[in-house]
Amino acid sequence: MNDSEEEEGYRGPAEVVVGALPAVTVQVQLAGNFEPISGRYVWHGRVRTLTDALGEDADLSPGTELRITGPQGTATARITGVDLWGSHLIDGVTPPPFSRV
Repeated sequence: MNDSEEEEGYRGPAEVVVGALPAVTVQVQLAGNFEPISGRYVWHGRVRTLTDALGEDADLSPGTELRITGPQGTATARITGVDLWGSHLIDGVTPPPFSRV
């Protein structure tokens, strides 16, 4: 992978809002890159401890949208699944909440 293909992103605390639930601050790991085949910038990531922060009753099923606010902006993403460690995997819907170089 050369420098132009390296993923950009953000790792650290972010405020996350799911539906009408109150905002929670959790750790996120977000990354993105330009996809030459589709001709657009795509981003994705992992939201840690979301179930712990919102409770077991929160609907965090695949397809659920959430809003992420980090130090460089706010964006909307969609939950795509859960990894082996219980973190929620997401795909970006709007431009990312981090600056692109």
